[in-house]
Amino acid sequence: MRVVSLFVAMMLYAAAFSQFQDSLRAIKPISPEDSSRIVKLSEAKTGVDTASTKYSPTKLPGVALALSAVLPGAGQFYNESYWKIPILVGFGYYFAAQWIDANDSVKHYRALYSGSITPQNTGGNPTYSDLRDKYKNIRDTFSWYIFIYYIVNLVDAYVDA
Repeated sequence: MRVVSLFVAMMLYAAAFSQFQDSLRAIKPISPEDSSRIVKLSEAKTGVDTASTKYSPTKLPGVALALSAVLPGAGQFYNESYWKIPILVGFGYYFAAQWIDANDSVKHYRALYSGSITPQNTGGNPTYSDLRDKYKNIRDTFSWYIFIYYIVNLVDAYVDA
């Protein structure tokens, strides 16, 4: 039964695909003369010369960039892209919280390692040293994430303006 239904589905697909190809062949390509007539018709309807119309941005990219540089999300507010602000704030909060947590762990394990160094054990507890290094790597990784987040925030504000 499965083979029969698969065969029927393939036949229906082949028939539909051949009709689609036939409809594509029936489309006449637009020549350069036709396209110039279309442009002239659109100019006549709107009364605007599309060839001489210059784009002028409504928002200043430099202002959006400066605002986002001072406070991430402020450039998006200036650009009226309000839906991006909670996303930026959420990522910024998460990255900052993770960096602070890892930095606190580095300080904690650094103090424990320093306290474990005694005259009898000059090397200290290697577990504390390993944990300190682990959290230091995590902190450094989140430092890069924060840097990338900041650059993406600036680029988004600039491009959106």
